[in-house]
Amino acid sequence: MTSAPDNQSVAAVAWREAALAALRERGHRTGGARTAVIERLAAGGGCVEAEELARDLRQAGDQVATASVYRALTLLGEIGLLHRIALPSAPARFELVLPDGAHHHHLVCANCGSTDAFSDEALEQAIQKISARTAFEVRSHDITLHGRCAACRAAAQ
Repeated sequence: MTSAPDNQSVAAVAWREAALAALRERGHRTGGARTAVIERLAAGGGCVEAEELARDLRQAGDQVATASVYRALTLLGEIGLLHRIALPSAPARFELVLPDGAHHHHLVCANCGSTDAFSDEALEQAIQKISARTAFEVRSHDITLHGRCAACRAAAQ
């Protein structure tokens, strides 16, 4: 008996297919570094630094230059498939923009730099209410909460 695929793997496959199709539709080649980046992002769910991604690809046997990884990430961001998350005192991270619009936000520790994802339906509803109240069409948003993680708080005590 096989188990049903989890939502993350279904979303990752959908993102992978959407990314490859978007590149083809815009006349970009698929193959080489671009495909390697897309495959690795889909497999890992995103939220990765460019240098980390390049290192992971090389460790997996892909002969890809770091500059090619940066170019692929930039292109994927420009066509709306990745979201670049700028973090203070840390390299930017890149996260999948899923075809169904599902997303999450981030908790960033100011001490150690750890980044954790969170989702909150009440927060999403609050954003929709603000949009309705102000007659402002919110097309996208990302929320990053900065503070101290549990480990750093415990270490400080």
